[in-house]
Amino acid sequence: MKNKNIIGALFALAILFTGCAKTELDPIPFSQLKGDSLATTTTIAQLEAGFMTNIDVYTDTLSKKAGLFTADIIPTDTTNMVINGIVTSADVSGNIYKYIVVQETGLNGQAIKISIDAGSLSGIYPLGQKVSIRCNNLYIGKYAQSPQIGIKYANMTKIKVETITRIDTIHNNSTYVLDTVVYNKNIYRIEPGRIPLPIAMKAIHAYGMPDVTAIKTDTMTIAQIKAAGTSIFNKLVCIKNAFFTGNGAYSGKPIAISAAELIFAPSTNGVGYPQSREIQDGTGSIFVATSEFANFANKKLPSSMYKGNITAIVGWYNDKDVSINSSKIYHQLTLRSLNDLGKGYEGYQVGNN
Repeated sequence: MKNKNIIGALFALAILFTGCAKTELDPIPFSQLKGDSLATTTTIAQLEAGFMTNIDVYTDTLSKKAGLFTADIIPTDTTNMVINGIVTSADVSGNIYKYIVVQETGLNGQAIKISIDAGSLSGIYPLGQKVSIRCNNLYIGKYAQSPQIGIKYANMTKIKVETITRIDTIHNNSTYVLDTVVYNKNIYRIEPGRIPLPIAMKAIHAYGMPDVTAIKTDTMTIAQIKAAGTSIFNKLVCIKNAFFTGNGAYSGKPIAISAAELIFAPSTNGVGYPQSREIQDGTGSIFVATSEFANFANKKLPSSMYKGNITAIVGWYNDKDVSINSSKIYHQLTLRSLNDLGKGYEGYQVGNN
């Protein structure tokens, strides 16, 4: 598809609507726009099925197949592995950091998180930007059981020591004897790491004008999200009649929090883990997770009197449970900004803008 000739250097993109929500963006220079897409040769589902494994030595040194943290290469000696999609993430509010989310636009299209070692990525890949991604020589893997594309990264802060017993044959006084050798082996957690920006910009080909109207947001209930399985991971969804209960989370379960904690993300004193807040819609319970570095982290949570549309990227976080515990909630929804609180939250927005 060829781009139409466009007169002018800049197009302002402001207060844009996607499904139930709107997200503010800065304008991008016309000179940054690219030409045609690359031909699609594979889908996200095919990439995951063809290359992503459950090999996870760190989590379970016995079976080595826990599948919570993995990283598997998409080889260079295969046919070009190109996926196409549209950027549904925006990092302007600080709740999304050093990654973009790309969602396929076709029927039953899926979405994938792509980790990139750079901030302010919405200046390069804004909301609604169409992209082709040549995945060869990148890695596809799981971070806390959630699929993403990146590079292979050995997390040196996550280490286990495995004691290994080995029987060696040694030469001793002209005879061979068996000797037992015991030694320790360091096991580091292997996970998808952030792609250096120069490599990412070679792999990710942006083309055409950003068009937020091309983003299709699935309207789903919480029950439907939790029943959808892995195909829903990283997709943009809209939940209607949703409200904040005023609960936080502990070990994947709702828990009462103090009045002082009735904000999106209290400080973690620099640890940096996202804070979870429960929402319900009458069909189930799920968590909205917010970074303490988001510009709305200290905003007061909407009271339960506000009920309406919440648009979010569906995440998943399971860093410990090899077998899923049905009593826990592993889904984590990510708001791109407070503008993802849509119809029904007008009164709340007036008090927070």
